[in-house]
Amino acid sequence: MRKKLLIGFMIFFVGLFLFALWDGEFVALSLTGLGFTIYGYRHEEIEKLEEKVSKRIMRQVDATLMNITIYGLLVIGVVINFFLDKPQLSLIDTIYVALGVLFGLRGLLIRSVYQEEIQDQSKVTIIRKTPSS
Repeated sequence: MRKKLLIGFMIFFVGLFLFALWDGEFVALSLTGLGFTIYGYRHEEIEKLEEKVSKRIMRQVDATLMNITIYGLLVIGVVINFFLDKPQLSLIDTIYVALGVLFGLRGLLIRSVYQEEIQDQSKVTIIRKTPSS
C-alpha cells in the first residue's frame, strides 16, 4: 500500500512539475516533493534488508552525496561570484530546489548501491575439483 502511495505521489509531482513549467509558479515546490518521494520510495527498499547491510548502504550513499554536494557547491559558488552580477532567484525557491535535488539524488544513489549489493550477493563462486595426483 505504501509503495503504491509513493508511486502515486511521484506521478502527481511529475504532473505538477510539468504544469509548473508552463505556469512558472510551483517549480521549486514540485522538485522538492519529487525529491522527497524518490528518496522515500528507494529508502523503503533497503528497510527490508538486514540492519548491517542497510547501514553499509546508507554510509556509502552519504559519503558519495557529501562529495557531490561539496564539489557542486564549489562550482556553483564560482559561477555565481564570477559570472552573475545580481542573482534573480529568491532564497526560499533556491532552498526548495536544493533540498529536492539532494534528496532525489540520495534516492537514486540508494538505488545504484542497492543494485550493486544485490549483484554482489548473487555472485557465486564455483569450486572445481581437480584430480589429485
